[in-house]
Amino acid sequence: MFEKLIADEKDPAVKSKYLDSLLAIYDQRIQYFGEEGLVLGKKALAIYDFAPERKEEINALFKKSVEKEGPKSGPAVLYKYFQVNTELFAEKKITKEDVIDVYDQVSEQIDANLEGPDSANYDKSRMNVETFFGPFATCEDLVEIYTPRLKATPDNVVLLRKIVNLFGKKGCNDAAIYMQAAENLHKTEPTAKASLSLARMYAAKGQSAKASTYYTEAAELESDNNKKANIVLETADFNLRTLKNFSQARTLALRAAALRPGWGRPYIMIGDIYASSSTGCPDEFSGASVFWAAVDKYQKAKSVDPSLADEANRKIGTYTKYFPKKDDVFFNNLKVGDSYTVKCWINETTTIRVN
Repeated sequence: MFEKLIADEKDPAVKSKYLDSLLAIYDQRIQYFGEEGLVLGKKALAIYDFAPERKEEINALFKKSVEKEGPKSGPAVLYKYFQVNTELFAEKKITKEDVIDVYDQVSEQIDANLEGPDSANYDKSRMNVETFFGPFATCEDLVEIYTPRLKATPDNVVLLRKIVNLFGKKGCNDAAIYMQAAENLHKTEPTAKASLSLARMYAAKGQSAKASTYYTEAAELESDNNKKANIVLETADFNLRTLKNFSQARTLALRAAALRPGWGRPYIMIGDIYASSSTGCPDEFSGASVFWAAVDKYQKAKSVDPSLADEANRKIGTYTKYFPKKDDVFFNNLKVGDSYTVKCWINETTTIRVN
C-alpha cells in the first residue's frame, strides 16, 4: 500500500513521510518476525527505488543483507548492490578496489544459484552485473590492485580464490599473478575450480600438454555432474579449436551429453566438429557429405534441448547449403533418401540429401 502511495505522490515532503512509514514497517517486520538479512535487502531496494540519492545508506543495507543471506540473497539485491557501488565510485566516494571486492562477492553468490530453481533471474542479474563491470576494471587494474596483496600474503586461501575467480571471469588468464595464484591455490587445495583455472591458463599460454592434464584433473575432481559436464565440454572445445583433435573432441562431447541428459549443447559442438573437419576429407564429395552428419547433430541438439532451437536452426540453414548437389549424388551411383556412411574419420550412417 505504501509503495503505491509513494509512487503516486507528487509532493516530495509527503513522499518522504510515506517512505519513512514503509521503512518503519520493514523494521517492525524484523523485530517481530526475524529474517533480518532478507528484510534489509527489501528495505535497501525500496530506498533505491524511491530515494536513490541516499546511496551510502542503501549500500550499507545491501552490504549487511548480503553478508547475512550469502547465497540466499535475491537476484535483484545482488545486482542492485553492485550497481550502487559503481554509482558511489562515480561520485568518488569509494575506490575502484572497493567496487572490485563487491563484484567478487556478488558474482560468487550469483554463480551459486545459476543451477537452482530461480536460475533465469540470477542469470539476468549476472548479465547486468557483467555489463556494469565489463568496462570498469581492466586486466591491468586487477594486476595493479592484487599484486601487492598476493606478495604480502601468498598463502592466503581467501585471497587466492578471489584472484583466481576475478582474473578468470575477466579473461586475464595470461597475467603472471593469475598463474602464481592458481598454482598456489592448487597446492593448498586441489579442487576442480583450481585445476580448471590452471587448464585455462596453460591453454592461453599455448602449453597444450599441461592444459590437457589439468582439464582431465578438473573433471575428475568435480563431483557435481552438471558442472563436470561443463568442464568436459570445455575440454572438448579445447581439443577442437586448439589441438584440432576431432575424434577426441567428439568423444568428450558425447561424455558431456551422457553426464547431463537433456542438454543439447554437446550435440551443437559435435555438429561444429564435423563441419570443421570437412576440408580434411580425401575428395570433394566426401567432404560435402560431412555436412549431412553435422546437420543430423544440430537436429539432435534441438530435439533434446528445445532452448537451442534457434541456434540449431541457424546452423542447419548455414550448412545445408554445402550438401552435395543432385548431379554429384547421381555420378557417385547414389540416390537421395538412401542410407550413407559418412567417410573420413566420422563413420556415421546418415540419409542422402541434396542442396
